[in-house]
Amino acid sequence: MLWKRRKKFQKLNFNLFKWIFRRGIVMKSFNKQKLNNIFSIIFVFFTLFFLNTKSLIAEKITNYDVTVQINKNGTLTVNEVIDYEFDGAAKHGIYRDIPLRSKKNGVDIYKSYIKMNSIKRNGLSEEYSTKNFNEGVRYRIGSADRFVENGVNRYEFNYVIYNAVFEKDGIYQVYFNAIGQFWKVPIEKAAVNIKFGNGKPVTENEISKLDIFTGEYGQSGKDYIENLNNGTIEIKTNKVLQSYNGLSFRLNLKTDNISPTFLDKLQTLYYAHPLLAAGPAIIIFLVIYGFVTWYIFGRDVGKKAIVPEFNIPKDISAMYAAYIKGVREPKEILTIGVLSLLSKGYVEADDKKGDGKNVKYTLSDSKRSKPELAEEEKIVFNALSDTENIFKNEKSLYKASNKILKLFENEYKRKVYRDNSIFNVAFIIGIVIVFIISTNANSGTEGLADNNFEVAYLVMIGCVFGIILNRVFLVLKNIYGNKSTFLKIVKWLVVLFMSAIYGVLNFIIIGIIMAMYTVYSKVIGRYTADGMRKKECLDGMKMYIKTAEANQIMKFNDVDELIAYFKGILPYAVALGVKNEAIKLMKNTIKLYNFDESTYSYINRGVHFNTYDSFILANTVSRVYNNAYNKIREERFSTLRNDSGSSSGFGGGGFSSGGGFSGGGSGGGGGGSW
Repeated sequence: MLWKRRKKFQKLNFNLFKWIFRRGIVMKSFNKQKLNNIFSIIFVFFTLFFLNTKSLIAEKITNYDVTVQINKNGTLTVNEVIDYEFDGAAKHGIYRDIPLRSKKNGVDIYKSYIKMNSIKRNGLSEEYSTKNFNEGVRYRIGSADRFVENGVNRYEFNYVIYNAVFEKDGIYQVYFNAIGQFWKVPIEKAAVNIKFGNGKPVTENEISKLDIFTGEYGQSGKDYIENLNNGTIEIKTNKVLQSYNGLSFRLNLKTDNISPTFLDKLQTLYYAHPLLAAGPAIIIFLVIYGFVTWYIFGRDVGKKAIVPEFNIPKDISAMYAAYIKGVREPKEILTIGVLSLLSKGYVEADDKKGDGKNVKYTLSDSKRSKPELAEEEKIVFNALSDTENIFKNEKSLYKASNKILKLFENEYKRKVYRDNSIFNVAFIIGIVIVFIISTNANSGTEGLADNNFEVAYLVMIGCVFGIILNRVFLVLKNIYGNKSTFLKIVKWLVVLFMSAIYGVLNFIIIGIIMAMYTVYSKVIGRYTADGMRKKECLDGMKMYIKTAEANQIMKFNDVDELIAYFKGILPYAVALGVKNEAIKLMKNTIKLYNFDESTYSYINRGVHFNTYDSFILANTVSRVYNNAYNKIREERFSTLRNDSGSSSGFGGGGFSSGGGFSGGGSGGGGGGSW
């Protein structure tokens, strides 16, 4: 039994060993396969890593030469020669970013202008396009339709920079970022040569100070060698400039080789800050234009001295007199119209208490002969109601007032006054030019945009905005009317808002032009011969009412003649703004005749004194007009709502005296391939 148990145990051990042995072989085979997979993954990863690293570092600039020529007119002519080495990847060319402005607290503290003379590749002119960005301009060299050759390609940029030379106390300073800090590739060698544009040498005596800085933006490295050789300042790097490293210099010169004239300074000012130069010029031109055109076309000629006139004009109604003197408010025109009908007997006033507070106005049913009405007076008469309340037809009175204003406008322009509004166009053109200059000023280059797509985009945006704005004005015009002061204010506010978008200077200049336009549009008009006669007649009547003394007051044969005169003249007094003076004149005239108290009452009733002595009639007409206006406006709003519901629908600038750094000054930037 013991032997059997031992043999059974040995068999179990053998089977266990056999299982473990087989399991070990399987595990060994599995681990070997897994290890091979891991090595394969690592091999592929490192292969891709080294290939990708090669593609990153293969592209480089083998040589970067910059010649900075300081011109007598205060500009810089810069020539860059860049030997750019491409790797095996297909590329269209390179791009070059050049900063043109520097801001502090959102305000431009430095702004330059670049004029690109030429761009070449391997000695031949190369196609390029420009695109403006927030602080400068990008030149993209090459064509999207073809690729450049692999290896080294030589690119040459030649351009002029305005507003890069500054003067203070007789010292001229050039603070220039010759090798930009934003190249994405390393630069093996770089050299900067500085000389005068007139061929004269730069001498040691002329150099007040020369600071040079290398490294990343903001650093002040000294990885360079500098030498004055045959009148040229030579600066060379003594180590490779890694990507995003560059070189700047700050040169102070006391020399006669830089001497910009006034015109040179004006040209630089225009290029760097076009609106600062052109804005005052536009304003001065418009002032001269305004004076000359006013003197020739707007100045009143043949104007006679005003003499007192006590006769009532036969061919000018009181309403038209108000219009000629500048009244454009419909409610005032209506009130004067009712007073005219009252004075001519077409409307009667019943003032039972005699205090003027409860006057009842009705249409006259008298068959007596009455003076003939002017056309505008007939319009008011036909709008009045024949019921107890003559102002019941509120909408009719509202429409009558607008009809009269339209009638006056046509008659006034045709016979009385030439507004010469065609001459106002110069001021509109001036505003448009300011907008164009402001738009162009943001580019800092020769043109608004060399990219046709950008031009088309700006035009499209302008058209869409114009259509929307026109639609808004049409809606407002439909609600408030074309002559609405509110609509005019909205138009001017839109223009001012648009000008503010382009900056404070644009806002100020356009604001000045708009103020000039407002004044000019008032004085450029001129009265016709007939219009001048009418104006002189009304001015004479106004003078008589205001200045008549006892010995100048018109004499009357009887009381009825006095009543008839003042009944006729009082509506004109209201139209001319001298109602109180007319009432005073009437009282003084009555005193001359020493009438008794009953005669006073008779005269007051005859001329409807209480109507003129209070504002009740004017307030009534104003309330009627406002009620009609609000109703009509609400109807128009409702119509519009219904129609809407149913329809579908880089660096710093200026004269620097503090610590400099790599990337300081004008120029600089960087680039890469594309």
